[in-house]
Amino acid sequence: MKKTLTARVLAGAAIIGAAGLFVGIAPSDAAVPARTAAVSAHAKPALKPANLRFAYKCWGNGSHCNVAVYAPTGWKFTQLSRLQAKFTDSSNTWMLRVNGGLDGKVSTSRAADQRVHALHGVTGFKLVSRSNGSAPSKVGWDVPRVAYTQITYTYRDGARGQRLVSTRFVDTFENGRRAYVELTVSGRTQDRAGLDKVLTVATERVALVG
Repeated sequence: MKKTLTARVLAGAAIIGAAGLFVGIAPSDAAVPARTAAVSAHAKPALKPANLRFAYKCWGNGSHCNVAVYAPTGWKFTQLSRLQAKFTDSSNTWMLRVNGGLDGKVSTSRAADQRVHALHGVTGFKLVSRSNGSAPSKVGWDVPRVAYTQITYTYRDGARGQRLVSTRFVDTFENGRRAYVELTVSGRTQDRAGLDKVLTVATERVALVG
């Protein structure tokens, strides 16, 4: 195990003490099964950054924590697998999805390219932007900056109309050479400022613990 990887894992473990490969080719969004939910989503005010509060959450195999992140308080937590989970508001309008199982098999840039290619068959798909960036890690001490490649796109959902999705393929260890975590937020176009805030906080706080 590389020195940086060891430091990152230990930092994640310290937080807890103190306190698949990518997810398919469809949009990383959650379906709304009922028409009433879709109607309430249309009427819901835009997500505002100033109204958001965040709390620490970890999950994994049983009581063991494998992935940790900061997510909006009041959003429902659903564990999808040992390394994957999603957080949704009560009307299923907004979502944060975390997949810690990318395993560093490709770079963040390559992971983004693969996702964009896979999304071209999705109804109404339009790539809004693609960029590379980095952010300070707030996981612990003496850890590298978080590097990522981000794609933002829209598509058409039958029940909810146009949806806005932003996904970051994140490298918490090696400055973008390998994608270890996928972070996705989704909502409506008018929610973009709030979704950007959720994605920023998740990027700074996500950790693969062990």
